[in-house]
Amino acid sequence: MKKPPRDSPDKEIIKSFEAGGVVEYLEYLQSGKRILLTNFKAGVAKGLGLTLGMTMVLGLAAWILTMLVDLPVVGEYAQVVEEKMQEFQENNNYNDEFSEMNGLLKEIRDSLDGSR
Repeated sequence: MKKPPRDSPDKEIIKSFEAGGVVEYLEYLQSGKRILLTNFKAGVAKGLGLTLGMTMVLGLAAWILTMLVDLPVVGEYAQVVEEKMQEFQENNNYNDEFSEMNGLLKEIRDSLDGSR
């Protein structure tokens, strides 16, 4: 079989694939571990970015709302929202329910200890 000439189109295609990174990409696709590691790193980065971004946005929103409390019209609405939130927090105090559950668990434990 004859060797292709030096200026063969096949060599040019191979050179362009190598220059474009196609060879490395094909090697990457053949390695399952490498794909999993890359996707894991991407997922961690996305999760961290989402967490930090939302923290900054919500913090900024809370700061802006505290600045609006002093405004005449908006401040009244912000004060009502704050009062409703405090009222909800006071009405939904779950300590009583936790105490009741602890009492029931103690009764069950005592009855199980007594039956042995």
